[in-house]
Amino acid sequence: MTIKAMKYAIALMAVLAAPAQALEFAPGDYEPLPDGSNFFLTYYKYSHSDAFYSQGDKTPGDNKLRTDVTMLRFIHAYHPVENVSIQPQMILPFGRAKAYGDSSALGKSSGMGDAIVGMPVLTTLATPGKDILVLAPFIYLPTGAYDQDKPLNLGENRWRFLLQAAWTHHFSERWALDTGADVSWVTKNDEYAGQTQRQRPRYEYQAYLRYSPTPQTQLGLGGGWITGAASSLDGAAQHDRLSTTYARLSVAQFISPTVQLQAVVGRDLKVEQGFKADTSLTLRLGMLL
Repeated sequence: MTIKAMKYAIALMAVLAAPAQALEFAPGDYEPLPDGSNFFLTYYKYSHSDAFYSQGDKTPGDNKLRTDVTMLRFIHAYHPVENVSIQPQMILPFGRAKAYGDSSALGKSSGMGDAIVGMPVLTTLATPGKDILVLAPFIYLPTGAYDQDKPLNLGENRWRFLLQAAWTHHFSERWALDTGADVSWVTKNDEYAGQTQRQRPRYEYQAYLRYSPTPQTQLGLGGGWITGAASSLDGAAQHDRLSTTYARLSVAQFISPTVQLQAVVGRDLKVEQGFKADTSLTLRLGMLL
C-alpha cells in the first residue's frame, strides 16, 4: 500500500464501516416497542463523496467514493417491569465500495461488514409527556471481510464497544425532540498493512426535531457532529482527528399497522478529515412481528 493509499484508507474506515463506527438513529427510533414483540428491519444505505479533506484542507484532484450497504436488523422487546423496555438486537451489514477518479488506486471492496449486537434499555419517565431515557451498549464483532493488503475493507479487524445515551422529549402528541450522544472504543488492529493501528475514542452527537401530522406519519429534521478517532501506526500519530458536521431530513409512514417505510436524506456540511459525502440516502422497511 502506498503512502497516499494508506492516508485515504485510514479515512475511509469512517465511511465504509458505518454502521461499524457509530449508530446513527432516526427520529422516533427509541420509542418503546410493545412487550413481547419482534421488529425486523432491512436498510439500504447509499453514500457518494466527491472530495477528500486532510486537516481541514481539500485535497487537490477528483477524489470520489461510492458506498452501498444493506443491513438486516432484528429487535426483540420485553418489559421486565412497568415503564422499562429491554430491546436486545443484532445487525448484519453487507456492502460494497468503489473509489474512482484520482482515488481509483484504492480499488473496490465487497462482502460482509462487522456484525453488531446490542442491548438498549429504555425507561419511560413520569413526566407529563412520558419522556424516554435510553442507555444502549453495543459490541461490534470482527466478522467482516478484511485483507491487510487491500486499501478498502468492509471489516475493521478489531473489536469495538459503543455506548449510546439518548433522550426523547414529547412536547405534545405531534411534536418531539430526539437527542443522543455516543462514544466508542476499539482494540488495536495488528494487521494494518504490516503495522499496528490504534485509535482514540470516537464521539458523536445527534439531535432531531420530530413532527407527526398523523399517528401514521412522522417528519424529522436535524443532524449531528462527529469528532475524535485520531489514529496512530506503530506509535506514529497520523494527525487524522475527525470533525464532521452533517444534516438529515427524514420521513416515515406506516402503510399498515405493522409495516413502516422510512427514507432519510442528507449530506455532510463540514469535514476536517476524510471524504465529504455530498449525497447520503437511507431507505428502511420495518415489520412488526
